[in-house]
Amino acid sequence: MPFVNISLARGKPGEYLESVSRAVHDALVAELHMKPEDEFQLIHQHEPGEMVFNRNFRGGPRSDDWTVFTITDGLERGERAKRRFYQTLVRLLEEGPGVRPADVFVMMTVTPPENFSFADGVIGTDVAAAEALDAAAKAPGSRETYSKTEMAYAITRLLGHRDSGPVLPMLHQDFVLKIPASLPYGGEFTGTEAFAAFFAGTPGGAAVWESFDVNVDQVIESADYLIARLTNTAVLKATGQTVVIQNAWIFEVAHGRLVNAQLYADTAAVRPSAD
Repeated sequence: MPFVNISLARGKPGEYLESVSRAVHDALVAELHMKPEDEFQLIHQHEPGEMVFNRNFRGGPRSDDWTVFTITDGLERGERAKRRFYQTLVRLLEEGPGVRPADVFVMMTVTPPENFSFADGVIGTDVAAAEALDAAAKAPGSRETYSKTEMAYAITRLLGHRDSGPVLPMLHQDFVLKIPASLPYGGEFTGTEAFAAFFAGTPGGAAVWESFDVNVDQVIESADYLIARLTNTAVLKATGQTVVIQNAWIFEVAHGRLVNAQLYADTAAVRPSAD
């Protein structure tokens, strides 16, 4: 989703501004394959003296109608696509609002998805992963492998929200889930159905906990593993005591799939809550 800042001299009528906006949008759609609905622009109008520029540096001569497009993109589109975009943008600006090609100045930067948050404090990598997984869910069997970013998102949804939907298609058919035998709900669970049943509710349920709240602190990626660090705040059924439990889930990755997972509970870190 390219984000566009447009800077130009103050005093242009609304129709002119709308035409400039439309030109850059249409060029992005045509040459960088931006989705038509992914339209985000800010138009900045400047008083005389607020736009300082060399009228002949590497082009020109520039007039008082000098117009600057600063475009931040989340994907690297490649030199060929950018060449086409620049040429199409200049043509549309000249045909529409009548901006001289010499007055068109463009700066493009690429920033990774984690540098975006589109709304609600959600990091851009999660949005991209969710969109990709939603598309895969609408076409069952279309995905044989998954990226670690998508897996990290799915693991966060699983552990933090008890939402197993995104992660289930990523599991190898012989997936093995290992829970310490010292826990009341410990054991080894094989297959996707057993995995889904285990995470259908809070492990141990009402027999062990009065409440159990999970915070996923971090999901760490390595070559063959994804490690989820959790801080859990829970109330024990037997004693009514509030405890804070830090543990880790280690998921093994092979050939773009999750093949097993194991819980490591840090029992030494169990302590009464400050509350």
